Amino acid sequence: MMFLNIGSAFALEPMDDTEMGGVTGQEGVLISLQYYYNSRPPHEVTNDEDIGSANADCTGLASLNCRLALQLENRDFGWLVFKNGHASLEMNRLSLDAAFLGGDQVTENGVSAANKAISFNDDKFRNEAGDCLFGDCTTSWIDNSPAVRAQYPESGGVYTPGVAGQPGTSQGYNDVRLGVYVQGLAVEYNEPEIGETWIAAPGWQANNFGSFLGFEIADNNSHQAGIAIGGNFYMYGF
Repeated sequence: MMFLNIGSAFALEPMDDTEMGGVTGQEGVLISLQYYYNSRPPHEVTNDEDIGSANADCTGLASLNCRLALQLENRDFGWLVFKNGHASLEMNRLSLDAAFLGGDQVTENGVSAANKAISFNDDKFRNEAGDCLFGDCTTSWIDNSPAVRAQYPESGGVYTPGVAGQPGTSQGYNDVRLGVYVQGLAVEYNEPEIGETWIAAPGWQANNFGSFLGFEIADNNSHQAGIAIGGNFYMYGF
């Protein structure tokens, strides 16, 4: 009973407009995400080129593991099959908040700095008849109108070219890390066509046609390609 009595002292209470007007704070959302498909951080996989790592499921074109199959509407006899594939995506510190284009922004080191000047084209804010879609299509009005801002701190990296036939190396490209590998891409059918002799199977399980395309996104450091980005995106008219 003592615990319950103490808890009731902190119950929510209504606030009037005057009290609300005295509240200050910083609004916004900070987003960091990780997505791993048929892989584990830091993108450990096993395929024909990487035997012996943590994930032993991706073993080749014929394996039913590590597949992604798409079937189009009114084309239920065939599948577009991505065979022996894995992917990953990491993004760090993307912020969403309210801001003014003419206001200040906070750099990666926490220092406030004026926004960079832009080349303002008021035609972008007018309809086909030339009417302004906002209250006023002037630089001053846009600078002082609230917007939703997506902001990413500007960073960078260093690339060192390889010598004597050796691959180059990079450091610092860690804002976004993207890795994609597909050993084979093919169209597979649920049943053989007339005159064909290949084995019938559900298209997404089949490996009758091998592959017509394979692709990979990576860099010399790992299965993931490091990317450095930075800047601000403002959305008006909401």
